[in-house]
Amino acid sequence: MNEKMKKEIENSLSIVGMTLEEATQKYESICAENNIETSDQIGVALWRSHVAQFRRSNKPSNSNNSSGGLAKQVFGMFVSLDAPRDTMRWKRNRAGEEYRRDADNALENGIVAVATQNALGKWVVARYHKGEYEEKTISSLPEGAEEGMDGQYFIPLDDLAHYRNGGENKGYGKPLPAEQFRRQGLFYGSVEGGEKQLWPFSYKNQPGVDFSPNTFDWVHFLAIPNENGNMYGMTEVTLNSLLRNADLDPENSDYRNMDTFKVEDFLLEKMDSHVVPLVDVDMAHTERQSLPYNERFIITEGTVCNMNMTPTANGNRILNITDLNAEFNYDDDGGVVTCWIPSHIEIDFGIGSSVIVIGNTSQREVDGEVQPATINVGGLYAMDKKGSVVEAAPVVDEDYDWF
Repeated sequence: MNEKMKKEIENSLSIVGMTLEEATQKYESICAENNIETSDQIGVALWRSHVAQFRRSNKPSNSNNSSGGLAKQVFGMFVSLDAPRDTMRWKRNRAGEEYRRDADNALENGIVAVATQNALGKWVVARYHKGEYEEKTISSLPEGAEEGMDGQYFIPLDDLAHYRNGGENKGYGKPLPAEQFRRQGLFYGSVEGGEKQLWPFSYKNQPGVDFSPNTFDWVHFLAIPNENGNMYGMTEVTLNSLLRNADLDPENSDYRNMDTFKVEDFLLEKMDSHVVPLVDVDMAHTERQSLPYNERFIITEGTVCNMNMTPTANGNRILNITDLNAEFNYDDDGGVVTCWIPSHIEIDFGIGSSVIVIGNTSQREVDGEVQPATINVGGLYAMDKKGSVVEAAPVVDEDYDWF
């Protein structure tokens, strides 16, 4: 057993009510049940799962939450899981644009606060909050402050007083974080043994960035479901509780045999309104622009005809897919759709494979001409794997000495 695992066990002793020796023996028996060595990294996940189960099973019976808190044990698979996005980027850029366009107006409307340094090296910060001018002297600027004009700094503020549902925004008037990453997806599964359903999933901050299970892979973890049918990751709890069903021994009580589950049948039965023939991707893109963003995604299938595994500037790999049963338009490359695959999605197949992709479409203009729609992939499932993965081309540093 390595030092990391020993530390994990020591940190959980107060929860499981064991001595270090007893907990170590229990860990060794768990590893034996699952046919792994005590030094195997999977052992960490198995131990965390054991501790979580112990905590749930030893909560008082008068609790209306069998997990003893907000987090519930869930089981299922992700149909799609987007790359993490900085949700502050757009807000901060907008605040900066408003400040540079009209600094006084941005200040008076609560979009930014402005800061100037006095002779003592302190910062005098001014803002308008609920229509009232306020001023305060502070020792240092918040992390999100940006250099402005004439020696002044501006601080982008949260200028949303109320949410769309009427709820009060407690962050109103406060500085926006320098960045705040959030990962979103669509989860199909059950909460504490209940009926399976589709759950929009959201998980923010660094744990959300690190949380990257493969789509269509059955997993167990702790999360926060709400009565509106949404599911949220909880601090580091969700990340640390993540466990692949395939990594469990079939004799383990948490293991679920999902051999009879057919992904294709599930998608047609539960998500048929999003299924689009590959040849209709352009039309689907146009038709879905009026829908809420989280409802615009499409599900389509095709055969991989080209792949580029060298990551783009934002980390995407590229798959080109086509419908072999459709008539191909050689005049304008119609019938080949480009799919952008984020780095967290595993690609373990080659050209000629039949795949299902789930994602939102995008379309751009080049020199006034509308280009074919492409797909920003959140979910990828290989129905028929062929060939081997194309290797990424090595990045070569250019030699500019000849200039």
